[in-house]
Amino acid sequence: MRFKQLFRRKSLEVLLAEMAGEHRLHRVLGPVALTCLGVGAIIGAGIFAITGRVAALESGPAIMISFVVASVACLFAALCYSEFAAMAPVAGSAYTYTYATLGEFFAWIIGWDLILEYAMSCSVVAAHWTGYFNEFLYLSFGWRIPPQWTSDPFTAAEGYAGQTYVNLPAMLVMLVITWILVVGIRESALTNAILVVVKLAVVLLVIVLGFNYVNREHWTGLPVEKRHVTDLADFIQRHPDLASALPPDAVHATTEGEDLIKAHPAFAAKLSPEEKAHIKQLPNEVKKWGLLGLFGVKDWLHPLDEAVRSPFAPYGFSGIMVGAALVFFSYIGFDSISTHAEEAVNPQRDVPIGIIGSLLLCTLLYMLVSAVITGMEPYYDIETKAPIAAAFRKQAEAHGNPLLNGSAWIISVGALAGMTSVLLVTFLSQSRIFLAMARDGLLPNSIFGVVHERYRTPHRSTMITGACIIVAAGLLPIRMLEEMVSIGTLLAFVMVCLAVLILRVTRPDVRRPFRAPAIWAVAPLGALVSFAMMAFLPLDTWARLIVWLGLGLAIYFFYGMHHSRLGHELQREIQQHGMSPTDAPLK
Repeated sequence: MRFKQLFRRKSLEVLLAEMAGEHRLHRVLGPVALTCLGVGAIIGAGIFAITGRVAALESGPAIMISFVVASVACLFAALCYSEFAAMAPVAGSAYTYTYATLGEFFAWIIGWDLILEYAMSCSVVAAHWTGYFNEFLYLSFGWRIPPQWTSDPFTAAEGYAGQTYVNLPAMLVMLVITWILVVGIRESALTNAILVVVKLAVVLLVIVLGFNYVNREHWTGLPVEKRHVTDLADFIQRHPDLASALPPDAVHATTEGEDLIKAHPAFAAKLSPEEKAHIKQLPNEVKKWGLLGLFGVKDWLHPLDEAVRSPFAPYGFSGIMVGAALVFFSYIGFDSISTHAEEAVNPQRDVPIGIIGSLLLCTLLYMLVSAVITGMEPYYDIETKAPIAAAFRKQAEAHGNPLLNGSAWIISVGALAGMTSVLLVTFLSQSRIFLAMARDGLLPNSIFGVVHERYRTPHRSTMITGACIIVAAGLLPIRMLEEMVSIGTLLAFVMVCLAVLILRVTRPDVRRPFRAPAIWAVAPLGALVSFAMMAFLPLDTWARLIVWLGLGLAIYFFYGMHHSRLGHELQREIQQHGMSPTDAPLK
């Protein structure tokens, strides 16, 4: 019986029935509000922080192409999400869709993956929020929060050699976000809409004003040798004088730069203190190339890498693909719309409009902003903490222009608005995932499934999750969580694309108010492109994903499987009638 439960599917009829009753959420969101939710999640840390870091360290000016690649995968997945959300407009997003097509076991995996995607991304965005808040304070009043209180205790603050204690601004902003979401979805939507208007106005200011200071030579005229070193092999290739102090296969046999220094004292003796500090942070090629390095595929891609390498794409083909995988952190917004399908006024029409509209709008804005930032200054000089505000500040200093100096302040305000709305929408989505899983018995219903009598929000799960995110944002290292969020998002895309294709075969009779066009091409291509970008992520990211999924499976087998409503129904059917069909609906 337990084996059958793993692949027992939840019928669409049951999904629709669950929307009725006293525990359903308010239907208050129209297409404009849903699009604002998507834009609110997409436009934020991606434009104001991650774009600069990826341009400087991974893609160069070709980050514009990275956004195109990412948006293509997102478009395929968006069409699949739209069909699912229109068919089953209930809370839960990819988790709910997977439950209806692949069964309980895969539904748990994707639900646990979404917890990682949404909750941990809040910690990452909150950390970036702190950086821009400090920039805002400096531009407004000329002072900054002491570095001891702007970084977690495990991460050194930039330019500060002392001990850091806690990221206090990140904790405080998450406390405010938690309170807003406990109050209710209507107030949350209004707050988000205001923040979206503010940050879109700032993004348009960046594009219009920034293009006046773009130097096209920064896109196509900079030597590729100026790019940042990406791995140990790249470092040795650029320093042939150091290669003589190493055995032929030393670089390929070492996973970390620090290990290379310890294992070869003669090599270490030739390094300057600055080179030692730099090389300790570099991976070898296998670790850098992720699955492609583990299985040797990178050797086939090296010629393509060199063929693509140019002033516009200084990091080659791999840089474009790694950049595309990393900027996926910024694309979790459109799939969060589907988690609010139960709160849409007309989900069959409004959800597809919100998903596809927000995706297309934000992709265009991303490309324009990345063109501005890589055109205003050389990509290798872009600051990674507050790149856009810093770029305008540098132009103001170079030209003595008070307008540019004022624009840097406005950008810092817009960045704060953008990141706050990302925190709002992402955290909002997280509580809805918990609500869907609790309804199915996979999580304690008394904690994660209770809806407040007055506010009609899952207040208990919101407060508990908020407390966890506050602690994580303030006390835990979050530098590598960007990659974790990206790989979690991509995994969700793969499963949704496969699930919608399976449902076309198993349930062709279901009414589909929105049908993804050319599904036999769109769904496989969406899954393929998403998995390809996952393959370009570092091996450490894959290892952490496996550990996270392993923890989730332990929780499922020790709790979720034994409390599953679907599992209890299956047991009753077996006791009353013998073996039942795998797809029998939950009564």
